[in-house]
This record gives sequence, C-alpha cells and structure tokens, in this order.
Amino acid sequence: MILYHRTYCEPARRIILEEGFRDGTGTYLTHLTQQTWSGVWLSDEPLDENEGARGDTLLEVHTDLSESELSTYEWAEEGKGYREFLVPASIVNSRSRIQIAEDDGHSESLE
Repeated sequence: MILYHRTYCEPARRIILEEGFRDGTGTYLTHLTQQTWSGVWLSDEPLDENEGARGDTLLEVHTDLSESELSTYEWAEEGKGYREFLVPASIVNSRSRIQIAEDDGHSESLE
C-alpha cells in the first residue's frame, strides 16, 4: 500500500530519507479531545494546505502494513474524502520504504 506524507524539502532529505521519520507530538482535533498524541501523519492520497498538510515535498510511504493493522491508527472524520492515519514512527520506519514523489515521475528512495 502507498501512503503519503507532506513536509518540507530540508527535513525530508536531511532527516527522513537518511534516518527515518520521527514522531511528531501535539494536540489534534481539539474540538474532540485535549489529549496529546504522537506519531507520523500519513494519508491514502496526497494532501496539500487545503487539508492542513504543509510543505513543498511529498513523500511516498510504501508500507507492508495490512488494512487491519493500519485501521488501528486511523483518524476518521465525517465528510473527508480521504483516509488519514497517525502511526508511530518506529512502525513506519521498520515496515516501509520511503521516497520523495517527483513531478517528473522519478523518485528518490530510502533504501
């Protein structure tokens, strides 16, 4: 399965492609919960600023997580036309291959 993560070029190349993802921590969906959450935001389709995803670089995350494993981390919201997941970085890094999605069809891979 291919999932997506949007970020900025510098952290994508200098950190994520070299060392892997790091957990981000924050309060999300504050209208529903005040709890602090940690993980890596992934989606089943490329998102942009209209959906709250900031950055100039789109990463493709090729994962071997099954649909049922992935559903454990899903953040379902009514009315969204896409699926979004908050997955621990340790799981993403150990179960995925990460590459920068390029406009010209080429991609740079983390092997």
